[in-house]
Amino acid sequence: MTRTGISTLTAVATVLMLSGCASPGSSIPQAGKTYTGPLSAEAEAKLRAKGFGMTDAERDKLDKIDRDRLAAKFDFQKLGQPVDSPFAGFGFAGPENVPFAVYRNGKALTFTPKGTDTELEQIAPRLSGVLLAGKDKERIVGESPRGTMMSWNTADLSQQVVLRPQKSTFNLTNVYDVGTVKESPYLAMAVEGGRVELWDLAAGEMVEFTENKVSQPRQVMDGSAYNDVIYGTNRGEIEEWKPSVDTTRLYSHAGPVLDIANVDGRDLIVSSAKDGTVTIYDRKKGEVVHTLEFDTVVYNIVVSPDNRYAAIFQAFGSPYYIDFDAMESRRLYVGSGAHMTQGRFAKNGSLLLAREDNDMIRVWNTERNILVAKISPEKGGSIVGYDVSDALGIIAVATTKGNIEYWDLKTGHYIRTALHTDTPLVGVEISPDGTQAIVAQADGQLARWHVMADQPEKTFMFD
Repeated sequence: MTRTGISTLTAVATVLMLSGCASPGSSIPQAGKTYTGPLSAEAEAKLRAKGFGMTDAERDKLDKIDRDRLAAKFDFQKLGQPVDSPFAGFGFAGPENVPFAVYRNGKALTFTPKGTDTELEQIAPRLSGVLLAGKDKERIVGESPRGTMMSWNTADLSQQVVLRPQKSTFNLTNVYDVGTVKESPYLAMAVEGGRVELWDLAAGEMVEFTENKVSQPRQVMDGSAYNDVIYGTNRGEIEEWKPSVDTTRLYSHAGPVLDIANVDGRDLIVSSAKDGTVTIYDRKKGEVVHTLEFDTVVYNIVVSPDNRYAAIFQAFGSPYYIDFDAMESRRLYVGSGAHMTQGRFAKNGSLLLAREDNDMIRVWNTERNILVAKISPEKGGSIVGYDVSDALGIIAVATTKGNIEYWDLKTGHYIRTALHTDTPLVGVEISPDGTQAIVAQADGQLARWHVMADQPEKTFMFD
């Protein structure tokens, strides 16, 4: 009796084991029930028709189908691998809008349309930021205030050059500011020792320099011409350096220069200094045409794409803007203690955007001098960054809740949440042509997607 019972149990167990296994080369008999295989369109339609009668496995299968389709619509890709270093910069370079990431440890990557990465030469550590240079913004420059810098040419990956190589970790030469040279592969630098230097980004060599015996150059005007470099000093002078001729003082502030901007097509220079003044200088007339005085220092000046306006951002308090057609300045009211950052123009200058602390983005109409929108994250959290697509008329906002929210640029209305991740975000960038965007995560990875303002409706979830 005992032996017969044991034999019966063994036989049953053997049958159960065999029924759960498939012989090599055969189809899996449970595939239609456990949904381990792909669904046909007909099977998917029948499954969706079940509604609340679906099992958890069936819901998971449909969720995966929806997720894959949404990713395909977005053309969504994860780029790169986790990196144990903060970003020095990320964005799009060159006419092909090549996504790139540069890290503070000197590592740099570019990504193909298929998402594969190319690792660029890693020589210079301690990078503090990134600058795009060259006629088509094809050169990525890794900046460092103390130490070696790098330049990578995305149009020709064989051109990876070292700038300002330091021979020792002691007695390093400070680089106070770096500026692009208009439509050329050159860079201008304000360097410790009273020097302004011109560097060739193709050869990695210094080609010209001037030395100021009295003052220390601290700011270089971005977009200066090769034969006409404008810079500001620690004593407040704005000077013009013509390498083939000499250096000329144009005008002076009473304190160190903090920013200089060129108003292209109008022959105007706008500069700010630590004494709280903002000065407009007419290069044709050779004279100062207007001076503004502020209670706090102005660290940042932004010129509109149509060169009609310049926005002035104080350390605290309301920003101002200058209308060069009317030659008058106007205040854009905010709270007196507000700190405004990431100021930029949109719609060729008719709209001005700025981030107020980390709480909201304000949008002003410069032509009518009115506030048209105040944008705070719809799904909660604070703002870590934003970017604008003029082509699609949207603002993409990255939040501390891991969301990328789309907002209407014209009305300031919330459109929808495009993406969500549980990984903290660092910022977001939209390509200049408005077709794609990338978001940077705190783990050093990027995610890239196709920007669509109106569809799909569902939020894309990724980890």
